[in-house]
Amino acid sequence: MTGRLIGVASAAFLVTLLYYGSRYWSFRWWDRPGLFGWSELPPQGGLVRAWLRGTPFAVYDIVLWAVAAFVLLTVVQKIADAIANRRK
Repeated sequence: MTGRLIGVASAAFLVTLLYYGSRYWSFRWWDRPGLFGWSELPPQGGLVRAWLRGTPFAVYDIVLWAVAAFVLLTVVQKIADAIANRRK
C-alpha cells in the first residue's frame, strides 16, 4: 500500500513538474503546416470536427472521440490479455 502511494505521489509530482516546465520548453513538435509536414494534421487540432463538418454528427465530435478511445483501449486490452494468456 505504501509503495503504491509513493508511486502515485511521484507521478503527480512529475506531472506537476512537467506542467510547470512546459512553458519554458522551446522545442516545437511540428511546424505550422502540420505534423510531419502533413497539412491534414494541423497543430491546433480539431481533426474530427473538420472531418465531420457538414454532417449531422459534427456536434458530437467529443462523444465520438470518447467512444473511439474506449474502443481502442478495449482492443489493446484484449490483445494484451491474449498475449499474456499465450505465455502461460
